[in-house]
Amino acid sequence: MKEPEDEAFDELAKRQGYWNMQGSRKHQIMQHIENKDRNDVIEEVASELETRFNEPFGRDTVASFVVFIRGMKR
Repeated sequence: MKEPEDEAFDELAKRQGYWNMQGSRKHQIMQHIENKDRNDVIEEVASELETRFNEPFGRDTVASFVVFIRGMKR
């Protein structure tokens, strides 16, 4: 049995033309939110690394780490 919230997301999906796409519209929205949160955290880590770790590791090494970390975004 579907919850009223699930039915509302299904109705929204029908109206927006996303019906029969992979996963429900609710699932797609939740996935987008999770990816945004993940990307925000990754960016925060990369920024902190850039500002706080230049002296112990050197600028080139830190830049390489930051590029790798930012590449983890979805």
